[in-house]
Amino acid sequence: AAMETVLQTAAPGDQTRRIKTMLARMLAATDNRVGARARIEEVLAEDATHVEALKLRAAWLIDEDRPGDAIVDLRAALGQAPRDAAILTLMAAAHERDGALDLAAERLALAVEVSGAGPEESLRYARLLIRQGRATVADTVLTEARRVSPGHVGVLTLLADIALGVPDWPRVQDITDTLRQIRTPEAETATRRLQAALLLGQNRTEDGLAFLEDQVGKGEAGGDADLAAIRMILQTRIRSGKPDEARSYLDSELAKRPTDPGLRLLSGGLHALMGETAKAEALFRALLAEDASAEMPARLLYGLLRSTDRADEAAAVLQAALAAQPASASLQWINAGALEQAGDIDGAIAAYEAMYVKDSGNVVIANNLASLITTHRDDAESLARATAIVRRLKDSDVPAFQDTYGWIAHRNGNHDEALTYLEPAAAGLPNDGLTQFHLGMTYLALNRPEDARRQLTRAIELAADSKLPQFETARTTLAGLPPAQGTTP
Repeated sequence: AAMETVLQTAAPGDQTRRIKTMLARMLAATDNRVGARARIEEVLAEDATHVEALKLRAAWLIDEDRPGDAIVDLRAALGQAPRDAAILTLMAAAHERDGALDLAAERLALAVEVSGAGPEESLRYARLLIRQGRATVADTVLTEARRVSPGHVGVLTLLADIALGVPDWPRVQDITDTLRQIRTPEAETATRRLQAALLLGQNRTEDGLAFLEDQVGKGEAGGDADLAAIRMILQTRIRSGKPDEARSYLDSELAKRPTDPGLRLLSGGLHALMGETAKAEALFRALLAEDASAEMPARLLYGLLRSTDRADEAAAVLQAALAAQPASASLQWINAGALEQAGDIDGAIAAYEAMYVKDSGNVVIANNLASLITTHRDDAESLARATAIVRRLKDSDVPAFQDTYGWIAHRNGNHDEALTYLEPAAAGLPNDGLTQFHLGMTYLALNRPEDARRQLTRAIELAADSKLPQFETARTTLAGLPPAQGTTP
C-alpha cells in the first residue's frame, strides 16, 4: 500500500521503474497476476530492456506455455546482463517447456559457470543431468559445488544419493560425517536417513534397526524426525517379512504416547497393510473427527474405502476433505482422478486445469491434462492447447508421456514422429487399451493395415466393457479393413 501511494506522484525514471517492478513481485506473490502484469507492462513501455521486468514477464510466459515468447524476452535481458544466472535458469526452463532438453542443459551449465558453482544453480543442473541418465557428470558438478559451499545440505544430500546408487559406501560415510557436523535440523534429518541407508544397504539390518531405534526420542517427541525414524523401522521390518514385529514395536511406542496423531496414523496404515481394514478405518475416522482438515487420514481412508468397493462412502470422505482443505494439491489430484473414473470428463479436465494454473511446471499434471483433452475433444482449439502443453514431453522415455506426445503428434498429422513414441509406449504399457488403440490408428495412417489390425484387435480385447468411444472406433475401423493376408474374403 505504501508503494502504491509513492507511485501515485512518482515521476518516470529508473527509481520509479525499480519500485514498480518490486510492487509487481509483491502483487504476483499475493495472486494478483493481473495487477502485476499491468505494472510490468508500464515498466517495459518506458524501458523495453529493463532486465528485472523482462525476467518477470518471461516467467509468466513460460507458465502460459509460450516458451518462444519467453526466450525472446530473456535474450533481450541477457544482452543487458550476460552473467545473470537467474536469466540463464529461466532460459533453461523455457527450453525445457519447449521440449529442448539439450538446450536447457546448456543454459543450466552456463548458469553454474557464471554463478561460480553456486549451490542452487549446481543442484538444478545436476537434477537435469540425473534425469538424462548422466549421473557421473552430475557428480562432477556437485563435487565442485561442494568445494565452493562445503556446508550446503542440499548439495551434500544429492551427492550422497548418487553415491548410494553406485554404491560407494566409504563416500556415503564421508558425506554423512560431514553432515553430522553441521548441526541444523535439515542436516540432522539427512544424517539419520543416510546413516540408516548406509547400514541397511550393506545388509546390516540389525545394526540399522538398532541405530534407528536409538534415534527415536532424541528429537521432539512426535516431531517429523522422530516419526521418520519410526516409519523407517516399520518399513524395514515389513520388508524383512516381519510385520508382527513391526506391529509389536509400534504398539510399544503407542503405549508411551497413545494420543499422538502421527503414531496413530502409522498404526492405521499398518492395520490396512495387514488386512485389518476395520481397525484401520476406525483409526482414520477418529483422526478426522478430531481434525477435519487433516489431509493424510482423509487420503488413506479414501483409498481404503475405494479398495473395499465402498465408492459412495469414499466420495463423501473426499468431498468433506476438499471442503476442509480446498487448496490441497493432493486432494485436488485425487478428485480429478475420481471424476475421470466416474466418466465426468469435463469435470476432470476442469480439475486438472485448476491445478495446472497453480503449477504449470508439474509434468504429470501437464501430461494428464493434455491426454484428457486429446482423448475426449476433437476441436482444433483443444488440439492446439494440448500441443502447447506437451512440447516438454519430447524425448521422454516414460511410456505414459510417450503415449500422450505420440497421439498428439498423430492428431497433428505427424504420423512418422508419432510412431517413434507410440511403439515404445505400447511396449511399456502392454495392458493399456487406449495406448494400443493409438498405435493401431497410427499404423493405419501409415498404410500398414496388418499392424493396425493386430493393435486394434489387442485394444478391443483390453477394452472389455469400456464405454469409451475410441474402442467403438476401433471396432468400426477393424470391420472396414481388407481381409487379412491368406484369408478368404
